[in-house]
Amino acid sequence: AKLTISNKTAVFDFTGLPTGNYAIAILHDENGDMKMNTNFLGLPKEGYGFSNNVMGAFGPPEYKKANFNYTAATSTVISIKARY
Repeated sequence: AKLTISNKTAVFDFTGLPTGNYAIAILHDENGDMKMNTNFLGLPKEGYGFSNNVMGAFGPPEYKKANFNYTAATSTVISIKARY
């Protein structure tokens, strides 16, 4: 999904998801080129984050660290802090 950021917050409502385990990754695509831009070392130049606010050592975190349990027909709020 592509969202608008307002007051440093973007909100997305996932509907129709079945009960299960999920993980979310976000990217603040500041220049709108639809990709994560990196520097010469391969480090991200734009904001990014993962559910549970976990980080990977050299790349994205393991799914088992970023996943969370979602129960259908309930309200679950996931807050992800973008790192720049």
